[in-house]
Amino acid sequence: MPLRPMVIVGVDGSEDGRHALHWAAGEAARRGRPLRVMHAVDFPDRPLGPATASEPDTMVGLDEARRIVADALADAGRTWPKVDISGDWIVGTPWAVLTRAATQTDLIVIGAHGRSHPWAARMGSVAADVAHRATCPVVVVRAGRRRRYAEHPHGIVLGIDGSETSLNATNFAFAAASARRLPLTVVHAVWDPVPHVVYPREPAATPLPLNGAESADIDDTIAGGREDYPDVGVATRYENGRPAQVLADLSAGADLLVVGARGHGTTGDLLLGSVSRNALQLAPCPVAVVRGSSERVQSVATPTA
Repeated sequence: MPLRPMVIVGVDGSEDGRHALHWAAGEAARRGRPLRVMHAVDFPDRPLGPATASEPDTMVGLDEARRIVADALADAGRTWPKVDISGDWIVGTPWAVLTRAATQTDLIVIGAHGRSHPWAARMGSVAADVAHRATCPVVVVRAGRRRRYAEHPHGIVLGIDGSETSLNATNFAFAAASARRLPLTVVHAVWDPVPHVVYPREPAATPLPLNGAESADIDDTIAGGREDYPDVGVATRYENGRPAQVLADLSAGADLLVVGARGHGTTGDLLLGSVSRNALQLAPCPVAVVRGSSERVQSVATPTA
């Protein structure tokens, strides 16, 4: 099925879900795309099919699903009246519903943690499952104080390791920085437990050695992004430390953290599968996990809401 140019957000009535809803609406406004609100309701002990009067718990679950979607549509519609917003609820396991939806669109947004009730899985596990299974970029949002653009000294933070997914994440990060009119901070962090290797304490200007070899050169990785998005100011950092923690620390002053879903996967290289998973747990700002290619996003008027 061909991709549909829209933003999809999973909601469950939680506070993180509400923040994800508004983040997704803002992204839809920036991209000039419609927004689709989705809620998945799971009945693990019953076969899929229409509910009956003899199944009161099922009927209550479906009523709750309808209310969650209706509330989300009303909430987003009040704040983002110019965005084309639609929504529906689907019977199925939340991570499976959203992962399947990812094959039909180019961006999924979900809250970091959700509600715990009889009809829905905890969105913490759902967010991790979707981020690591979806074929399109996934943004995971947690509740927290919204900052003004001027309060983001690092703008968009991008973690790279020179792999193919780094290139895909780079394109996504440049597009996000351009659309938000924010600077981009590109980081390559290395951590080597070999005791005789001594690294500088401060960020370096050139690639650091990793297990006796040169680490990824940031300039080579981001060359295409610089050419495609000349309006984006770029700062580069080579850091000594565990990659996920380094990125999480920098993301405290960022609007968005962008990582690839998986890196090289060898002992001596960054494994962005583990880095992205840990970043989802540690980063205080929204985290974009990019697996496949990401398209260029044209900047429109910066939203004020």
